[in-house]
Amino acid sequence: MAVQVGLKDLYYALLNTDPVGGTPTYAAPVRIVGAIKASINPNTSSETLYADDGPSETATTLGKIDLELNVVDVDLDTQATLLGHTLAGGVLIRKSADTPPYVAIGFRTLKSNGKYRYTWLAKGKFELSEQANETKGESVNFQTPTLKGSFVKRDADDEWERHIDEDHVDYIAAMGSAWFTSPLQSGDTTPPTISSYLPIDGAVGQAVDVNMVITFSEAMALSTLTTDNIFITKVSDGAPVAAALTVNAGRTEVTVNPTNNLSGGTEYRVNITTAVKDVYGNKLAAHAHSEFTTT
Repeated sequence: MAVQVGLKDLYYALLNTDPVGGTPTYAAPVRIVGAIKASINPNTSSETLYADDGPSETATTLGKIDLELNVVDVDLDTQATLLGHTLAGGVLIRKSADTPPYVAIGFRTLKSNGKYRYTWLAKGKFELSEQANETKGESVNFQTPTLKGSFVKRDADDEWERHIDEDHVDYIAAMGSAWFTSPLQSGDTTPPTISSYLPIDGAVGQAVDVNMVITFSEAMALSTLTTDNIFITKVSDGAPVAAALTVNAGRTEVTVNPTNNLSGGTEYRVNITTAVKDVYGNKLAAHAHSEFTTT
């Protein structure tokens, strides 16, 4: 099991809108240089109902999520944005009525296997932190600031955090490359489609050692490309045909390779169920199939 051993690429993004039941929107992410430590502490409370002299039911509620960010420095522009202060002519002006805005916080952490875990916290506010200053002595004592924030779930959809791992079976490089440019967006919500079949639907005279290739309109979740969801059957009686699947690097093509040669002069059907999903979790809209006949 890989453990987390690093932290880098710390970003914040202003939460522009968070409509109930709607789509939240964020401003472009801004990097905070010099990430040292990020500590996330969800606060939960549990209650147990007792009946008939024993525990009968239990419920857990999520409260606020505490976040502490230790960084090399927090420049004046970042302080003004995160804490709601005013920056005028290079001077940071703090007033008692200043109100911090809601923001999202994102970062990535290196794991011991060389892969990264990416994180976004969806909605929170930061508060004034303690200012500690110390004179320079005989040895160097680094004084690095800590930002403290309280995070909550979004009004739009109850989301408060999301992760992706580079070593997860459904991860593709596009997820990591977009992580800090499109924060916490729902992504594609359109169901995938099948672009083509090879052999084409209704093809005849196919060799008994033929492989079938299914091309999807977008990258698919690898965990759903299984022989339970993509399989061959005889049209005449529905008998299953043993086969193995291979998937291309882009996750858009699936090759179905029968374990043994097919029977001659027989009609076969390639089946794709609605359990097949794209990398955003959208299912195929309807069960799909293509038929061909061997020579």
